[in-house]
Amino acid sequence: MRKATPLLFLLLIACREETKPFLPETTDTRAPIGTRYVTGPELPVRAEANDSAAVIATYQSGERVSVLAERGEWAEIRVGDRSGWARSNAIGSAAEAAQDSENPTVRFQKMPPSVTNLTAKGEIYIEADVNTDGDVVNTRILVNSTGSEALAAQNEAALKQAKFYPILKAGERQPFKYYHRVTY
Repeated sequence: MRKATPLLFLLLIACREETKPFLPETTDTRAPIGTRYVTGPELPVRAEANDSAAVIATYQSGERVSVLAERGEWAEIRVGDRSGWARSNAIGSAAEAAQDSENPTVRFQKMPPSVTNLTAKGEIYIEADVNTDGDVVNTRILVNSTGSEALAAQNEAALKQAKFYPILKAGERQPFKYYHRVTY
């Protein structure tokens, strides 16, 4: 039995799992160079400083972000325990964010498709009701000086395909009216 003990010991050593020390993922601990606020409707933060890089986070209008560095028209933004890149023109001071909140700018998330007509002359002016999600829920033709009802209806249908960024006031989404003018 004594000969089996060293053999058993060697077998136990061979079968033993190798334990690896725990190494936490790299955490970005740099101090920010400044605090800015999202002044646009959304701030996509990308993995790299280019428009084709993957979006790793999105901040909404008025949210505060920590800026770690600036490179040309890009700002490096802290995202949790790492960082990403966002366009500098979409962030600003607290005063700029407050002003944008007081007087929000209507912005398209998805533009209406163009309606072309090479022979029409005049103008079509449409009023649209936009809900809290940014969807066009109703339209009314206010002016149609082109003389073409079909052309006005095409522009109305195109506007219904549009999508807007929601308007936020005091952190609440608000419905709004949008006035769309097309000149031929």
